[in-house]
Amino acid sequence: MSIKIVYFPMPGRAEPTRLALTLGGVSFEDEHLTGEQWGKMKSEVSPKQLPLLHVGERVFGQSYAQLRYASKISKFEGRPLYPTDPLLALEVDEFADMMTDLFAPIAASFKMTDTAERDALRAKSVAEGGDVHKWLSFIDTQLGKSKSGFAVGDYLTMADVIAFCFIQPLRAGLLDGVPTTCLDGFKNIQAHRDMIANIPIVKAYYAGEPKTPVYKIYQ
Repeated sequence: MSIKIVYFPMPGRAEPTRLALTLGGVSFEDEHLTGEQWGKMKSEVSPKQLPLLHVGERVFGQSYAQLRYASKISKFEGRPLYPTDPLLALEVDEFADMMTDLFAPIAASFKMTDTAERDALRAKSVAEGGDVHKWLSFIDTQLGKSKSGFAVGDYLTMADVIAFCFIQPLRAGLLDGVPTTCLDGFKNIQAHRDMIANIPIVKAYYAGEPKTPVYKIYQ
């Protein structure tokens, strides 16, 4: 059954699904849209938003649902990225859903029209005591407790994929108000990043000239 991901030429919400399929050796088409192209097709798929996942003749929205599907059909070293054990799957889901809480202040900032207030809110959220900083501290502590280095359990799961893909862009310099040094104090998050980035399949996937500058954070 054919699989196609439709999104902009950037990591964003599609990157965890792309990487999960890549780790599992699952073939997929990665279709990139311009803003103009999306504007023309948006009404055809509304209320669904990008990314879109085509599986055969069906089209699905909701990036977290797409990631869970991709993780269920993708195996890395013989184990599915989404665990079959219900309790372990709960742990993976809990970790993945924390990303929503972590990014809530950043997401809210995109609705602000005053750029000075927006940037101030972002800077406050990633500074010590801010909401984003608190979640990063919690995740850093959890990773520090892991004997394997993985986010959940003792092997690579969807939790590792989403942590790698979603947390690292914070330091890419793309968000005004968020300094590129915002992750410097979180040694366990950065150690986890280095561990995932050096998995041969991941390293090969991001090798060469980055598709866009933001992809350098994954190399």
